[in-house]
Amino acid sequence: MRTSTFLRAGAVLTASALAFSLGAGPVSAAESTAGAAAVATAEPVETAATITGIRISSGVITNASATFFRGTVTVAPLAPGQSVTAETEVRVNGKYRGRAPIGPNGVSIPRTYGSGKVRVGPTYFSDGTVDGNVSNVFYARKEVRSKATFPLKIRRVNSKITFRAYGVKIVNPTTGKYQSVKRVKLQQLKNGKWKTKKTIKLKSSGNGTYKTSIKKKYRYRLYVPRTSTQQGFQTVKTGKI
Repeated sequence: MRTSTFLRAGAVLTASALAFSLGAGPVSAAESTAGAAAVATAEPVETAATITGIRISSGVITNASATFFRGTVTVAPLAPGQSVTAETEVRVNGKYRGRAPIGPNGVSIPRTYGSGKVRVGPTYFSDGTVDGNVSNVFYARKEVRSKATFPLKIRRVNSKITFRAYGVKIVNPTTGKYQSVKRVKLQQLKNGKWKTKKTIKLKSSGNGTYKTSIKKKYRYRLYVPRTSTQQGFQTVKTGKI
């Protein structure tokens, strides 16, 4: 994999970019002046890149070739003018998947690495440094979506009622294509709480139908629960039908 800059072209780890991590608190005017003089007269010294902390947030896998998982990657101060790029090891569900570009604001992980529980680290810097720090656990979840204008349509004739779900699909990380999520919950709002009325089986198109008889009118929605591998999905609640 081609070594990449941290976030986008030109975004690299530099002394100035990491200035926020240089200090441990406020200093006096005298200390500030002395520090400035020391920097002005000192010879530049190359500093090995080391990570002092990695905290990454969970994200959603779409059909894009890679997902950027935002976070904070803290690196020890570098020498003035020094810059490095880095790649980090990626493990999904405990299995090594490869390396991915990492930077101060997060890590860009290829879609084909899959979904589930993720950790990154150790990290390999372009100056030859290898840092052994490992991130927190975060999650890569597959996107669930419907491109239909109305993913849930309801038709009532007296007490007979028909529910139709349209185009509810989930991304396949391997191909980047969307395929049927297979099942979606039809939920009914009753006494202020959502209760599952029926789990509708979906065709390959992501469509499905459920027919029943209900005398009283309720509000409804389609619902797919969030798991460690897939994003949650729900439609806007209907009016009383």
